[in-house]
Amino acid sequence: MKMFKRVTLTGQPSNMVEETCAIHLRFSVKNGLKSLVCFIALVVIALYVRDSFIRPTVGDVLVVVWLYYFLASLFSMPVNWLVSLVVLIAFAVELGQLLQVAVWLGIESSSPLAVILGATFDWKDLLAYCIGGLLCWWMEKK
Repeated sequence: MKMFKRVTLTGQPSNMVEETCAIHLRFSVKNGLKSLVCFIALVVIALYVRDSFIRPTVGDVLVVVWLYYFLASLFSMPVNWLVSLVVLIAFAVELGQLLQVAVWLGIESSSPLAVILGATFDWKDLLAYCIGGLLCWWMEKK
């Protein structure tokens, strides 16, 4: 486990406070429930919504929120780090779509893994992932 130390000056040199930021494995029921609600919403959208906005755009925002709360339910880490990690994961999946990684790996288009990885790259998805990350950051900071 990596520990990061940050020193904060609070006035006098004798008042220096040493804080540590670490990533800890633990289960959070509150974040687990938020993750479950997001997952159920994603499944409902995937199964029953056939439009050009909610499924592709709101679904992409919601998948970032779901991944954030899923990881937050398992790990305790600073919000900025977790938001950055989740957005980077989403960007990596989108890059995989651009490079057709699923085709290279021989994953059948009808398999659940192919559905999760997606098939088509879209620049608007990257914007949706950023909005999802900002939404997570805002909800955690308020």
